[in-house]
Amino acid sequence: MFYELPLVAFTVLAQTAVGAHLTFNAYEALVGRDGSVLVRRNLIRFIILCVMGVGFLFSTTHLGSPLRAFNAFNRVGGAALSNEILTGASFLTFAGLYWLMSVLNLASTGVRQIFNLISIVVGVVFMFAMANVYYIDTVPAWHSVYTGIEFAFTVLTLGVMFGFGLITIFAQPSAKANRIFIWLAISLVALHLALITMQTLYYVNLSTAIQTGLEHVNALSGFIIARVLLMVLAIVLWLGALLCPRLGVKKAGLVFAFIALAVAELLGRNVFYGMHFTSGLY
Repeated sequence: MFYELPLVAFTVLAQTAVGAHLTFNAYEALVGRDGSVLVRRNLIRFIILCVMGVGFLFSTTHLGSPLRAFNAFNRVGGAALSNEILTGASFLTFAGLYWLMSVLNLASTGVRQIFNLISIVVGVVFMFAMANVYYIDTVPAWHSVYTGIEFAFTVLTLGVMFGFGLITIFAQPSAKANRIFIWLAISLVALHLALITMQTLYYVNLSTAIQTGLEHVNALSGFIIARVLLMVLAIVLWLGALLCPRLGVKKAGLVFAFIALAVAELLGRNVFYGMHFTSGLY
């Protein structure tokens, strides 16, 4: 069974966009900003913005009407959901303004970089705000350190590899950069697999007056197994891309690895929402 599909899509896409944004900025900081490939780099940023925008569209469908999204600003500072929407909208705004100024060559380089720096900071704050929405003490499966770590790993795995995939396709990184990113991805996904094991054991040991975590894990076991297998497949594909000398095959391997990891994260987020059961007698 699938749960809260709009929220599954929103959280995964938003975390992917923020992770890719951070990755691309880190790449530019390490290798510099080459004016000869500025158009391609602006295209990378535009694609990241589109992913974030699509994520927000999914989130509005959860509200029933997109116009209701404006009501969320009524309790900024006092409600976790309001803070999430504000920081998410701010991230998209500042990142979008930086992209627009770069495309149209508006303002000085220093001013543009200020907007970019703000977008980075707000993006990180947005991720914390998103995790805080689900830290609910009446939902035992969510009220744990695993919620924040799980969301962070989506940023660090799917987001980083989406950003690196765009860099590989449009900016053609060096062989050394390829090796670093691939080994980083493999290491992070391996750590994520360890986290999934610990998180699943945590779920199994939960119980309330009328429900147990074991019952929910059994119902969601197919999603959990499929997720793990897809993550292992992603690791295998990355290793193949690392060892293959042909650029075309390497790019294809990275793309298919990203797709496998993306599906795995969507399945994992479905498990997260499927573990929603409250303390008490209902």
